[in-house]
Amino acid sequence: MASIYRALAEHTKREAYPEAIEAAHADFGALQNSEVPGPRLAAPDRASL
Repeated sequence: MASIYRALAEHTKREAYPEAIEAAHADFGALQNSEVPGPRLAAPDRASL
């Protein structure tokens, strides 16, 4: 039962923050190519939009 809740929570995060998922994928790809990504600027909070 706990694995179902974890899967649902992960799905909810992906829907709520798609830009974070894209950034993580880009960073992972850069690391695989031996590139070190620089610091990211803070994105505006979605709740304040």
